[in-house]
Amino acid sequence: MEKIKVGIVNVTGYAGIELARLLVRHPDIELVSVTGRSTAGQKLAEVFPHMTGAADLIIESELADVDFAFAAMPHKESASEVMKLVERGIKVVDISADFRLSNPDDYNEWYGFTHPSPELLDKAVYGLPEL
Repeated sequence: MEKIKVGIVNVTGYAGIELARLLVRHPDIELVSVTGRSTAGQKLAEVFPHMTGAADLIIESELADVDFAFAAMPHKESASEVMKLVERGIKVVDISADFRLSNPDDYNEWYGFTHPSPELLDKAVYGLPEL
């Protein structure tokens, strides 16, 4: 079976690096692209020495072509990044709160911001797994 090519947006945050740590060990996944704002251009293993399983992976400013992506951006920033990936035909799991509610008006009430991609809300599937 061919490995699934996966990317992580914002690998340098806590959730992003934990995802990377888990994904590099998965037998059916190849972590091929990661992004980070302040560390773009550096090797992932230079920034995070424990990431020896991805020693040659370079942190980029934009995600390369992948089959699947995880968005580990902060709340209120993630939706615009997710929209760019969806427009490229990439399936995305967003771990922020940006797609938790289905009504765009609820974002103003509960989170204090106007959702930047309301057209994606009816396509998003919210799930909270018990691990």
